[in-house]
Amino acid sequence: MGTHRKIVVVVILLFFCIPAFAQFDTEGYDSTENLILYQRQRTFGVVLHNLGLGVQYRFGKRVNYFQTRMWEIEFVSMKSYKQIKVLNPYFTNSRRYVYGKLNDAFFLRGGMIWKKLLNRKPYWGGVELRWMYGGGFSLGIAKPYYLYVLYFYETGNGYFAYDIKTERFDASSQSWDDIYGRAPFTVGLTEITLHPGIYLKTGLNFEFGVQSTKIKALEIGAAIDISPMGLSIMANNNNQIFFPTGYLTFSFGKRYNKY
Repeated sequence: MGTHRKIVVVVILLFFCIPAFAQFDTEGYDSTENLILYQRQRTFGVVLHNLGLGVQYRFGKRVNYFQTRMWEIEFVSMKSYKQIKVLNPYFTNSRRYVYGKLNDAFFLRGGMIWKKLLNRKPYWGGVELRWMYGGGFSLGIAKPYYLYVLYFYETGNGYFAYDIKTERFDASSQSWDDIYGRAPFTVGLTEITLHPGIYLKTGLNFEFGVQSTKIKALEIGAAIDISPMGLSIMANNNNQIFFPTGYLTFSFGKRYNKY
């Protein structure tokens, strides 16, 4: 099953599960007699997008009844639409790798997020809907992607042997059957390059649960990282500037007042 189909299945299952969570939550119900407006909140989240995974932390406060302003820190991995893992079938225990890949890519995001209340949940629980938008600074991180490359030589009497060297992909000298597999992730850590830019995102935030002090939310939206210097993931797509993604985030946290 492809990545896009997996995301669709997860979204459908979560939408069906949200009402169940809200209805059967064992937490105590909020009292409508104690109408406390909590000003501050913080959340931790897990991010699933169509090109990778990530983690998220947000903190901020309510500007007014309808709007909340939050600071966001997010770290996500980033693949290419074009990458496909392959395996050299001519060698036992060969390792899966991505032919033509130059770098493993990640984005560290830091920015401001605004959430606008669209539909308040009733006092007994349910789902509260917010429109979310924002953006900020995005730092692209490119770590060179290394391969184990085979080099054959003749030993005499028609026999051949081979050496394995650790190299980056080179289309002019390597074909898929010359590659034994991917080298360990730790190879190339000292060669990391940084690519500053910006990011923008928007989406819908569905918050469910029965206690206003506790946050459980599902957010669905789209984001784009823009790297003016360009960041290369694949050899046939050098210096890519725009990295659009669709994402799904599950987050949890709390609301509180600071006295």
